[in-house]
Amino acid sequence: MSRKIPTAVIAIVSDALANRYTHAAIDQMMESAGLELNPLPGGNRQVKTRAWFNHANKTSPDPLGSLGRVVAEFMEKDNDEWDKSLHADQERVCKALGNYGLSYVRGGYIEPLGATVVSKTLQDIIRARDLSGLQTEFNRIYENVEADPPSAVTASCALLESLFKTFIEDNGLATPSEESIKPLWKVVRKDLRVDPALVDDDDLKAILTGLAAIVEGTGSLRTHKGSAHGRGKITYKLKPRHARLAAHAAFTLASFVLEAWSEREEAEKWLHGK
Repeated sequence: MSRKIPTAVIAIVSDALANRYTHAAIDQMMESAGLELNPLPGGNRQVKTRAWFNHANKTSPDPLGSLGRVVAEFMEKDNDEWDKSLHADQERVCKALGNYGLSYVRGGYIEPLGATVVSKTLQDIIRARDLSGLQTEFNRIYENVEADPPSAVTASCALLESLFKTFIEDNGLATPSEESIKPLWKVVRKDLRVDPALVDDDDLKAILTGLAAIVEGTGSLRTHKGSAHGRGKITYKLKPRHARLAAHAAFTLASFVLEAWSEREEAEKWLHGK
């Protein structure tokens, strides 16, 4: 599911950009962000900018990602004596994003408010590896954590399952007969040598055992309380804090797997002189 740019955010950003960029500069910013529109939109600079962002909402696979790339220069520009209103306009944009639970992150990213350092690290790795399946679930978590916690829990489990399947396929490993989270994790942890049984250090063994508990707990919570299965008569209502707990646990495990995977790949390149 793509993340649309809210109409109110489009209005504020369009006004801020139109106040300080030329027609040609606006078109160049949009095209540099990967947007294409032919013929170029007409009207004054504010109308033109709105048209570009509305076009992004209709055609871009990640409209908020496009927005982040477009406003990066503007948001990261320092205030100076020639542009007294710059800081005020940057604050207006931040407030408009905040009204929709979003924030600008240095580097040209629009992320959910409250995203942790771990989730941002995971997001960077997902982008670098172009893991579209993980990106879909990552977006689904943040889109539902407040509005639909069971769906966010389901997406947290799906994110890990997607990662494990990708790892198994990319490394030519045998897929387990049952393609659920626990059997998939057993294959991954054995190949990455993060199985507690393979580690001598007691402290690391305890932490790695905790990773197995994340898999167990996330899978069970999805099965019993998530949106993927029916529920029995006795249950409790999942709240956003429960969804965030599941999401942050999944982010921690996913980041660890991806970093360990990348480290091994770098070691193999060095070993083979590539």
